[in-house]
Amino acid sequence: MESGGTVDSTTREWLIKQLRGVLEIAMDRVTNRKTAPADRIKWSRIVIAAGQACNSILRDADIEDLKQQIQNLKQITEESLRDEQGIDQEEHPTTAKED
Repeated sequence: MESGGTVDSTTREWLIKQLRGVLEIAMDRVTNRKTAPADRIKWSRIVIAAGQACNSILRDADIEDLKQQIQNLKQITEESLRDEQGIDQEEHPTTAKED
């Protein structure tokens, strides 16, 4: 885990891989005609829970990516503004006030 309680990409990938394995097993049980109806319901709940966990992990990863993109855009914008202000000051230098 990274500082601040966030999950790093390696851990996230491992979790997704594990959840996909659980989903595969659970779906096999849900769709197997030999599985008793009561057990199908239980396996269906596992499918739902694993799917929700996957979605949550992927959503959090998307949010982290978006935060990073926003930070990058802010930095680019600030640099661009500083550059433009520097050009404007070179083209139109302000005269110092004399006392």
